[in-house]
Amino acid sequence: MTSKNLAKKIVANEEEIEIKFAHNVQLLTDFIDTTILVLVAGRGMSKSTVVQARRSYRCVHDMPGAPFAFVASSYSNLKDNIMPAVQHGWQLMGMFEGMHYVFCKTPPQKWRSRCSIIVNDYRNVISFWNGCVIFLGSLDRPSLLAGKSVVHLFYDEAKFDRDEKVNRAMPILRGDSLMFGHSHLFLGLTISTDMPDVNEGEYDWFFRYLPNMKPDRIVSICQAAFIRNEMLLKLERERSKPSPNERTMNKLTQDIAYYDKGLTKLRRGQTYVLNASSLVNVDILTPEYVFNLYNGTLEFHEFRKSVLGMRPGLRRDIRFYLLFGERNKYHDGSPGGEVADNSTELKYLQENQPIDGGVDFGNMLSFVIGQQRGNVYRVLKNFYEIPPGWFRELADQFLQFFATHSCKELNLYYDRAGNNFARQGEDYARKIKESIEKDADGLRTGWTVNLMSRKQSNIPQAEEYGFMQELMKEDNKKLPLLLVDAVNCKELISSIEKAPAGIRYAGTEKVVFKIKKSEKLAPKKLPMFSTNFSDAFKYLMMRKKWRNMVKLQTGGANPYVPDYESD
Repeated sequence: MTSKNLAKKIVANEEEIEIKFAHNVQLLTDFIDTTILVLVAGRGMSKSTVVQARRSYRCVHDMPGAPFAFVASSYSNLKDNIMPAVQHGWQLMGMFEGMHYVFCKTPPQKWRSRCSIIVNDYRNVISFWNGCVIFLGSLDRPSLLAGKSVVHLFYDEAKFDRDEKVNRAMPILRGDSLMFGHSHLFLGLTISTDMPDVNEGEYDWFFRYLPNMKPDRIVSICQAAFIRNEMLLKLERERSKPSPNERTMNKLTQDIAYYDKGLTKLRRGQTYVLNASSLVNVDILTPEYVFNLYNGTLEFHEFRKSVLGMRPGLRRDIRFYLLFGERNKYHDGSPGGEVADNSTELKYLQENQPIDGGVDFGNMLSFVIGQQRGNVYRVLKNFYEIPPGWFRELADQFLQFFATHSCKELNLYYDRAGNNFARQGEDYARKIKESIEKDADGLRTGWTVNLMSRKQSNIPQAEEYGFMQELMKEDNKKLPLLLVDAVNCKELISSIEKAPAGIRYAGTEKVVFKIKKSEKLAPKKLPMFSTNFSDAFKYLMMRKKWRNMVKLQTGGANPYVPDYESD
């Protein structure tokens, strides 16, 4: 949509005022304008035409002669889809091809003489009248970026960019601080995309910038930018008067210059990450556009992701834990809905009773804690350690959190493989037991760990599927009602909701299994995306007593085979 950027003149209160239509996201990104901008926005938000175009426009005007780069997953996508939208945005701002820039051809000598670097090949370069150049780079053709040095990087449709390829491209962001360090956009990033779905082969590398954002600084920038904007309006009104007051205009000009200088300092080195739904732009898109997407153009899973900007889980119809839902969660487990700092803040923990633990010895150590009260079983807390962390670090987390728990007895359930090398005293079960019962100095902690899975048989995934359906269906009165703390076990819930189901055949019989490819993700992604935590949950819940109750109820059969196919 382009009408939001078209200038129009209206007469209001006998004043001729030039106005431009813009949605709130454009206003925020224009006003805040930090060194690093990450925009995750829904369909119809004009991410390329508005945000990418306006940021690159400001870079070109703020740093004459500077080199920049636009990067995408493929060169064809960049040249055929992204750059035409960006060029349209430039046109709306009064910057035209042939007059202000040339696309992929040698520019006039006067333009070349203004450039801070030497460019020998202009086939993949946009050149500007003031000497700026934009290199067009492709992550699938590294040679396009090899040896380059730029002062600002632009990524559009970033969810298609693979993490490791992005990391290889980042070193070209260096540039000359003596020439361009005056700009707050120097060594900056502009990243835009709609919400990714890592379960469908998309990438979310740009969320790594979220922890760098300082909300208080962002608020200060926004407040200062609004004050500056009011000064600009006053200056324009004064200029439009038949007899403008020179003293007033000079004072406003000085104040604006003061705020410009201050805003540059506030913005430099800062990060702004914004997630916005398409509804922000509903005045331009129209409600009918959104209703059409909801009612048939997009399935609900895609609608939530691409329009509402919601971080997607796995489609319910292909989940392994098909019946797990909101009724299995509770949100009041710790004060104020915040993650508990220690066990005294766990509302439903029984201090004078033993606690249960389920642990998975995978690429990541996953540890979930539960306790039963009456006919309700609550999963209260989860811990994890990713490489290089191991048993000592995991045990220290547990010991610190439950330091004041009066009944220091832990019933530990785990994978049968944890008993391997038990005769040699090198089994994982013994190691985690010893790490909890003794601290790093070898002193007794007071805890007793009961290894509950010493003679446990293997748990087939088909049996797990049937057991979890029986447990979460809540019809079997011999099984407890399951409740999981949504605040203190967010990694566990994410693992359960993102665990996909697959189907294989044993003869003519369908067998459901858990697809575990996510366990090979990069270590930092394992806590929220891998199936490791769901396995720790499996060992916690599928104790011999409860497994037998399900087998007795179903006659040993698995009646919960779904009628869908999966990859």
